[in-house]
Amino acid sequence: MTATPRPIVLTQNMIAAMPEVPLGDRPGVRRRVLWRDRESEAGVLDVEAGHHLGAHTHHANHHHFWVLSGHARVLGQELGPGSYVHIPHQVEHDVDASGTDGCSLYYLYLRSPS
Repeated sequence: MTATPRPIVLTQNMIAAMPEVPLGDRPGVRRRVLWRDRESEAGVLDVEAGHHLGAHTHHANHHHFWVLSGHARVLGQELGPGSYVHIPHQVEHDVDASGTDGCSLYYLYLRSPS
């Protein structure tokens, strides 16, 4: 029998208290994972001033994010707070804060429908 998924409610203080972990070996890039399952994830990504995520593609997942604070260059556009981006799977992209004061993003990494 499959267990019923449980809702998650995280306050601002709970999220702020979560550990920030490096994203792989990328210097200046950290994240807090708010939720995940085997194929998808939601979290907060921070890219420090002078750093970038690095060009990459997702082979099966769509990447959605909303800029919470700061600025970054994505797909050739300078984005600031309130900006939204959807990147379909197979599209190369980067979150480049190398020329800005850094940024914080809420992201969703969701499995593409079959």
